[in-house]
Amino acid sequence: MEAVNPQSVENIFPAEILSLPQVAVPVAGVSGYCLGNDEKQVVFFVFDEGVNFPDHSHCEQRGMVVSGEMVIEVDGKSNLYQAGDHYVVPGGVNHRAMFSQQTVLIDMSAAPDRYETV
Repeated sequence: MEAVNPQSVENIFPAEILSLPQVAVPVAGVSGYCLGNDEKQVVFFVFDEGVNFPDHSHCEQRGMVVSGEMVIEVDGKSNLYQAGDHYVVPGGVNHRAMFSQQTVLIDMSAAPDRYETV
């Protein structure tokens, strides 16, 4: 696999996204910018290479991989998602995510308060 040179967040997203409120994420190496209403949140995420999210659960989550790749493990079954792939994590299900390279996601949660903004 060809090496990927990571980009800074400022070179990935336009100023309009960078001006959105940032989300608080309990894992280092993650940047997220939140757009929401009273029904849901959409977060534009950048995950650094090597980020691993431990087991957790929450409301339904769905999204699309813009660039890079991630592995989501749900109930012991791992799935690889690459650029252009869509994913769905059912609500209340324990899962984890791993990022082997810098990855950009557009992620939507079925709850308006899924992520706290800072």
